[in-house]
Amino acid sequence: MDFWIISICLTIALDFIVKGSGETVNDRFTQLKNAYRDREAKNLILFIGDGMGISSISAARALRAQQDPSKLEKLLNLEKLPYTGLIDTHCKDTFAAESGCTASAMYSGIKPTPNTLGVSNIEAKSCDAEKIKNSQFNTILELAKKSNMKVGVVTNTRITHATPAALYAKTSSRYWYSPSDIPKNCDVESIGEQFEKRMHEFDVAFGGGLKNLPSYIAGKNMSSTFPSVNFLATAKEFERLKLDNSKPVIGLFAKNHLYNAINKFDDHEPSLSSMVSKAIDLLENKYGYILVVENGLIDIHHHDNLAQKSLNELLVLDDVINQTLERVNLDDTLVIATADHATSFTFSGYYHGVFEYPMFNQTILNTSFIIYAYGSKVFQPENEKQVLDDINDQYPAMIKGKWGEHGMDSVYVGADGPRAFLLTGVHEQTYIFKVIEYALGFNKLSTATSLIATTATYLILYVLEFY
Repeated sequence: MDFWIISICLTIALDFIVKGSGETVNDRFTQLKNAYRDREAKNLILFIGDGMGISSISAARALRAQQDPSKLEKLLNLEKLPYTGLIDTHCKDTFAAESGCTASAMYSGIKPTPNTLGVSNIEAKSCDAEKIKNSQFNTILELAKKSNMKVGVVTNTRITHATPAALYAKTSSRYWYSPSDIPKNCDVESIGEQFEKRMHEFDVAFGGGLKNLPSYIAGKNMSSTFPSVNFLATAKEFERLKLDNSKPVIGLFAKNHLYNAINKFDDHEPSLSSMVSKAIDLLENKYGYILVVENGLIDIHHHDNLAQKSLNELLVLDDVINQTLERVNLDDTLVIATADHATSFTFSGYYHGVFEYPMFNQTILNTSFIIYAYGSKVFQPENEKQVLDDINDQYPAMIKGKWGEHGMDSVYVGADGPRAFLLTGVHEQTYIFKVIEYALGFNKLSTATSLIATTATYLILYVLEFY
């Protein structure tokens, strides 16, 4: 009797040792089997963690485990998406990536000249208005509108910042935010001017960036200046908003970026979570919608070597992704989570370090788990603060520069919903657009247009031949 009890106990113990305490092969098989949906999607939600490199994801996972030990060895929500892969982020003619060309790659399948938006084969900062006009290309904003879909964008950066602006702006410089940014004798429109002209094309747009809009700069009342949209400027107006789809809803809640999630100092700013939830409420309709969600502060804080702020913003985005996955119907909604590019952030240590010492309460001279290859604060041991325990502490860089640079490494992509299985493997960033185009049926539009054009051409040639 004792022999059989011992045998059973040993079998259970060995099974646990082989399988481990985490995911099993059967778990993964079941997940993939249940997630497979080879059908056209009605809706798309694209989450972009600006500057969210794989090292940042790993560090954020470790930070969350230290904040809550019960989550040790558990993946982030974005990592739990059933279909995952890697995305190559290089821009045209350069291995280095910047948000203008990477966003364009995802929104249009085209890699333009770095630092340009919505235009191809044109040099950066060109003042040739005619050439800019003739080199424009469509993004998912225009494609969605042709399909009677609704479109929304939610960001915690300025609405004129590169990632959101790449949806609508056609410019030779992503840095021409306001008219004052454009050189004299350069007769082109700023990004702020273009947003004012095109904001009605969005059904929902939430973010910051009032300081770049000419009407706001001129001191005009935004609501009366733009009566065709429901213009919001405060969190209270946001909270009082009724779900009336008769007019587009434009909410710009700060002059610059929205920093409220981490700093907790401004009640004028709604949270990223609440903006995404409200956007989905406003976008749901029988024809479908596209929603682009960006946490751009991940990258902005990395540029300033503010690792703690950056990783906490990544966790904010991860919570929003989880909130969204719990809400939407994955039978008709394709959800994609990815980054536009990585940064020079590194996260390292030896086997005993990461969990023995808190990530943000460490002695720099002994062990530094976080360091930047390039950044605004160079590593100087004799002058370093010994313990980095404040959210505003800058982490050191090995090479000093004006600010932290982007990384050239590939980034993560994860997906769930209709045809999400296409986002496995390693791909160029333009491939994300191709999956979106195929999943939403936009390729049918281009095929039909091409067929009509080809048919018309043959008819004209036929007529000319006989007449």
